[in-house]
Amino acid sequence: MKYRIFLSAFLFVLLPAFAQAEYRVFVLKITKKSADPQAAQTQDFRLVESTLDHVQYRYYYPVAADEEVTYIDTWRCYGRTGDFQPHCPNPKGQIPAEPAPAP
Repeated sequence: MKYRIFLSAFLFVLLPAFAQAEYRVFVLKITKKSADPQAAQTQDFRLVESTLDHVQYRYYYPVAADEEVTYIDTWRCYGRTGDFQPHCPNPKGQIPAEPAPAP
């Protein structure tokens, strides 16, 4: 009987303490659609980091009908996202810079 109580306490109290949270960050490109093919090359766009993918983003945030949301990049982050913490940096962009040549 004592063994079951100890096992239950371990499963319900101690085991969740070892659980780790993770989330995914997406880089989305929001571009204004244009009917003019010449203007397609010089379109204005903005890049957004979000925990929502390109389909979910449109339903959660206001996006104009003439704007297109495109998925660019993604990576996984470990930890919590509460308290408005910033997203973790992209590990692909953490390449050490080459030393500058001496003058």
